[in-house]
This record gives sequence, structure tokens and C-alpha cells, in this order.
Amino acid sequence: MQISRSLANLCARALIESMNVRDMRHLVKRMIPDYDLYKQSGFPESFAIPSIDAAKQIIGDIINHNLFFQLIQNLIHMNQEGFMGEKIRISYLNDILKEIYNNGYLFDSENQMFVENPQVQISRNWGALQEGESYTLAFLSIDIIGNTKIVKKYSKEIVETTYTELNYIVQNAINKRNGRFWMWEGDGGVIAFFFRNKNEDAILSAMEIMNNIFLYNRTICKLTEPLKIRISVHSGVCEYTDKISYFKNMGVMKTISEMEKNHSKENSICISYPVRMMLDGFIANQFTSLGSSSTSKFYRYKLEWKK
Repeated sequence: MQISRSLANLCARALIESMNVRDMRHLVKRMIPDYDLYKQSGFPESFAIPSIDAAKQIIGDIINHNLFFQLIQNLIHMNQEGFMGEKIRISYLNDILKEIYNNGYLFDSENQMFVENPQVQISRNWGALQEGESYTLAFLSIDIIGNTKIVKKYSKEIVETTYTELNYIVQNAINKRNGRFWMWEGDGGVIAFFFRNKNEDAILSAMEIMNNIFLYNRTICKLTEPLKIRISVHSGVCEYTDKISYFKNMGVMKTISEMEKNHSKENSICISYPVRMMLDGFIANQFTSLGSSSTSKFYRYKLEWKK
């Protein structure tokens, strides 16, 4: 987010009216441990830095280090929990949050971070995940069965139309649950979920996709046979990166690849044990174990329509 001069000035005023220079220095060191206010401001160490100069210098440096949201997250925490054992009220905090909201970002209280407002913009990292940082996410992988056969059998126009319609079905299911495409290669891809009940969101998205593909095959699908898909859902700790080649080699992706190769079947959803453990009982019971129920690592749900 581009930080306007008015918002930067408002944050400086918040620091000036809420704490002394000593506390400002302690605050900024939470984000930049080796921060030296005297060195940054140019004041001699024998001189008491005025609050207004300290605040403006700190805000400018925070913005330059791309730590603005982290600063506001700290101010929110201080306003709620206190600072260095003392209660503290952060002036203009509501005004700051309103200005951030007007710029398309929301504060997610569960994860204690700012994220983009999906009604304003949608990006791969929700406007929050940082390159190289690790997060716990749920992943939904979808794959078209018999992709090579479809490409050889049908015209380019029919193939492109079919795959575009699949993308629309997937996108419609994940957007309402704040999922994000992390990979999409025409014949399938991987979608990530991070907020709220991420495992449940991934599962409900998968079920919706599966149901809508069933209806799609019986209505507007241009193929002479049903479009067949398989879905896998797994969750785990993952380092965020924009580099797709690096992401493909991560542990979570290796598990998903194993699921697709050995356990995922036509028109079914395969989930891993960590995902099932986080599901509501009713949803979890829709999945049957693959192997012994006491040692199974994977579970499957298959769409079946009773006549």
C-alpha cells in the first residue's frame, strides 16, 4: 500500500501524543532491533531529541523498511494490552484504521495482521504474506483426468472453452471463501486458503466444485463425454514465495503429488489426516479412510447420486 503524506503525519501525531521518545525507541526496536534513532536523525547523543523530530524520523524509516502495517499492528496490540507493563491509549488509532480501510485493507483480528479487502482487490498473497516467511495454509489441488486425450480429440476452441469454464467454476467457489490461485496451468492447479477455518473452506470449495462439475457435464459441457476431475486437499506449514518453481518443490506440494498419484480418484476428493482433524464432525464423517481407520493418512469423499 502506498502510504500518503497525510497518513504518515497522522501516525507521527499518534506517537507524539501517546508516548515519550524513550517508548518510541523501544517500539521501533521491536521491528528493527539495531535501530539507532540518533544515527538516523543526525542529532548528537548528548542532545534530547524533540518528540516531533523523533516521531517523524521513526515513521519515515518504518515506511522505508516496508514495516508500516507491522507498526500499526503493534499500536493496536499496545492499545489493547498495554506497553512495558503500563496501560496506554493510542491517539488517532481509529482514524488511522479508517484511512487504511479507505485504501483497500482490513485488519484481521484472528491473525493480527492487515489483509487486502477482497471487494477492492485480490492478489496472490492477500496483501499480507511476506516472501520467505512461513505460514500454515490449506491447499486444494484440482486436476483434469485425461487431459492429453482431450487435447488430441477436440478442437482448440472446444478445449479452451471447456478449460475456461472449469476455471470459472473453480474461481466462483474459492472467491466466496477468500481462496487464492497459487498455480493454474489450464488443466488444473493449486489454490491456497489462509484465513478463518482454512481447512473447512478448502473442503467446502472442493465439494462445491465437484457438485458444479456434475451439473456442468449434464448441461453445457461441449465434450462428448463427461469432464472428469480429481481433487486433493492438504494443509501444512509453507514458506511463502512468488517463485512457482520453488513452490513446486516444497514439502506440502510433494504430499499433494503423492495424493494425486496414489490416492486421488475420478470425481472424488482426497484429504490428508491434518485436514480431517480440523473439520467439523459432520463434514469429517463424509470421508472414508483409505486403509486401516486407526493408521490411515488419507481419506476420500466420492460424489454419488442415488437414483
